[in-house]
Amino acid sequence: MSRLPVRMGFSLAAIGLLTLAYFLPIWKMKLEAPQYPASLRLKAYGTRIEGDLREINIINHYIGMEAIDTVPAPEMGLFAYALAGLGLAALLAPFHRRLRQLAILAILATAVVIVVDLQLWLRDFGQNLKPAAPIRVEPFTPYAIGVSKIGNFETTAMVSWGYFALLGAALALYAGGRIGRKPALAGLARAASLLALCLLASREARAEVSLKERIARTPPGGTLTVRGGVHQGPLVIRGPMEVIGLDWPTVDGGGSGSVVQIEGDGVVLRGFHIRGSGRHVSEEAAGIKASGSGHLIESNRIEDVYFGIHLSQGSANVVRENQIVPGERGVERPGHGISLWYQREGRVVGNRIAHARDGIYLSFADDTTVLDNEVEDSRYGIHSMSSKGVSFERNRLRGNLLGAALMYSQKLSMKGNLVEGHREGATAYGILLKDIDALLLEDNAILRNRVGLYADTTPLGRDREAIVRGNLFSGNDTALALQSNVRLTFTGNRIENNLTVVRTEGAALVSNRWSSDGRGNYWDGYQGYDRDGDGVGDLPYRYEAVMNEILKRQPLARAFVYTPAHLALETASRLFPVFRAEPLVVDEFPLMTPPSAAGGLR
Repeated sequence: MSRLPVRMGFSLAAIGLLTLAYFLPIWKMKLEAPQYPASLRLKAYGTRIEGDLREINIINHYIGMEAIDTVPAPEMGLFAYALAGLGLAALLAPFHRRLRQLAILAILATAVVIVVDLQLWLRDFGQNLKPAAPIRVEPFTPYAIGVSKIGNFETTAMVSWGYFALLGAALALYAGGRIGRKPALAGLARAASLLALCLLASREARAEVSLKERIARTPPGGTLTVRGGVHQGPLVIRGPMEVIGLDWPTVDGGGSGSVVQIEGDGVVLRGFHIRGSGRHVSEEAAGIKASGSGHLIESNRIEDVYFGIHLSQGSANVVRENQIVPGERGVERPGHGISLWYQREGRVVGNRIAHARDGIYLSFADDTTVLDNEVEDSRYGIHSMSSKGVSFERNRLRGNLLGAALMYSQKLSMKGNLVEGHREGATAYGILLKDIDALLLEDNAILRNRVGLYADTTPLGRDREAIVRGNLFSGNDTALALQSNVRLTFTGNRIENNLTVVRTEGAALVSNRWSSDGRGNYWDGYQGYDRDGDGVGDLPYRYEAVMNEILKRQPLARAFVYTPAHLALETASRLFPVFRAEPLVVDEFPLMTPPSAAGGLR
């Protein structure tokens, strides 16, 4: 029997293994430390890096190491071409001994270059630390293969299945040349070739079909555990059921529709990395889209989606401790980080959201708690529309276009929040109130915004109250911007270090109360005295704004609001009071000493 068919069989097996090397991870690293009991992991494919990049890059930032990109090395762009060249060499190998030897040497040289290149990259990352890093460590070089100790981290690095597939290709070519003469091995060669090609053809389907089938086969009320890997969406989970991810399994929606759809009641979804939903506005796609009641969605990482988590038509759902970054893709704007529509008695707790349209958006969401969330670099940090009985507590809203927009809602409470650094755009407000029925703003820290609090038509009913109590307004261009139709009660607030204290549009602020039960507010510009030592000034605090008088006489001057000209006028009016404007604030009981810091600073 001719030896050529046998050698061709081994050659095809080598080509199949080389193709597998493209899809399988070439190298992996595990980082262990006391603060990360589940460890952090990286996987390097020939064309990309996957794993816990966000957490590892945060650590790298603190020690001055460059961030690791998903495609950090230019040579990754050559990997597919290198494999194609090796595959061509393997195809020609059966026709001459020298061609086979060259193919084997080329594959082995590629394997050696990969390890050397990895070690050089690790050396560059560890040795070139930024001197201005928050935490100083000595330069170091992690091992590409083996165990390294860096601070309280222990890293374990090793080549992975893709690397072994590469070595297996060289071994197949060697075996074809050495033992391919024995006719008995012809069947073995053909079987090895068929096996390699079957593995290649089924690889993508394995992750998708197996996870979908496992979800479908899980009985109602059962628990499904998924460990690692990349799985193709979309997935549909019908409750009651628990689906728990270990080692951050990834579900990729492929850029179409919602990635995970939750239906029924009582679903627990925890520990997944979810990405790649559709982005078209009409789809209203989400990383996780849920209907029904009693769901727990917690500790997931969601990125590159339209909506992060979208819940509709349900009650008693909990969204807790997720990391959500919808992000922008080209000209497509992101959707909301967390969106609740027609929900009751829900809880949104401890989530971290960035680069969204609105971080947390509530529409017809009643009796809901929004607690301990952090939103930054979004349009609105929190946005409530047509909701009732919502409590916002201890949230941190930083650097959005607007901190909290509370609109057309009833019986809202906002306590102990930090609202900071909203300074860009036309609506750079810390908190915006519009047509609120009843409201309590208490113990919030409202810092360094263009406008600390903007209010319009609040409260709505004459029998309703809107109370602003115990808050800190500091470092804002304007602390309070109030329409003449508001009727707020201010008491116990600390208002200091703002460029402008109060601004109004239209008529005077005659409906506001600036004290309650004999206690007003602390104003850093108050110059009265306290003869009886009760902590309350004996003279009223009066605030007059020259700019408001100018706007009444010349509306075109509105173009200068918040400009240096505006600030210069306000400063000059205090230093040289040529005329007295109508006071915007008369606090009959000003506090002599500032109250304790608002809860938002704790």
